[in-house]
Amino acid sequence: MKFLENIESGTTDIKKMGIIKALIVMIISILLEGLGQVPEEFLNLFSGRLERAVPFVIFIAGVMVKYYVIIVLLKWLGNKAHNKKPKQPLNIMSFVYVALMIIAFRIIFDNSLNLWISKMSMPNFINEVFQEQYISPIILILNILVVAPIYEEIIFRGILLKGMANKINPNIALVISALFFAIVHFNVPQGINAFILGLIIGSIYLKSNSIYLGIFTHFVNNFLAITLSSVFVEIEGKYGMEIHGMFFAFGVILFIIAYKGYNQNKIIDVPDIYKEFIEI
Repeated sequence: MKFLENIESGTTDIKKMGIIKALIVMIISILLEGLGQVPEEFLNLFSGRLERAVPFVIFIAGVMVKYYVIIVLLKWLGNKAHNKKPKQPLNIMSFVYVALMIIAFRIIFDNSLNLWISKMSMPNFINEVFQEQYISPIILILNILVVAPIYEEIIFRGILLKGMANKINPNIALVISALFFAIVHFNVPQGINAFILGLIIGSIYLKSNSIYLGIFTHFVNNFLAITLSSVFVEIEGKYGMEIHGMFFAFGVILFIIAYKGYNQNKIIDVPDIYKEFIEI
């Protein structure tokens, strides 16, 4: 995916945009996705023996639509950067520290807010979407762990956050992009989680300017959300709240350690020419 490499390297720069324009961009991306839905008449062609292929047809079509939505938005909002800003190259510890931050976030969230949020009912159309994905574990895994992290990070951090941060205060841009990220989930339970997650990943993106690091962070969160989160919800009984409290405290300590480690992380073992490039 050349466009992903261009975003990471800074070859493609995003035009400045205000909050209103960012909102319009988000709405357009949603509409383009909606227009790209597979027609029911076409899916009817797969009835009978080929009915099992329907989820895969929908999945492939959805991936193609998302790909072209990104291309359209980058054509509209992207510029070829003539003076690329040098940035620190990523090292393995960058990924280790952000992974630890997300692990800590999930422990904190799942042992506090999620105990209340998990009791809230999901809208019917959201449940229907999940049920469709659960038909095939392969599609579910690909959607949650691959497609969503790549697509959502490009849209919300690589385009919306980057564009707004180029024009307005980056902290305001961070909050607005996280709010947009929450809104597009179209339900309160996921929206609360998405907003906080958007703040964390957005902060990492603003500091590192790396879409790769954002995608990796999003992947780790989604993996933990479908594995670890359900375990914490099951903790009940006489000492349930005490156990949640201990996990919460551990998560806070881990997050602080990981955050400090990430900020203090130094690049090591990089070519001398790269070090000279950074210093210019």
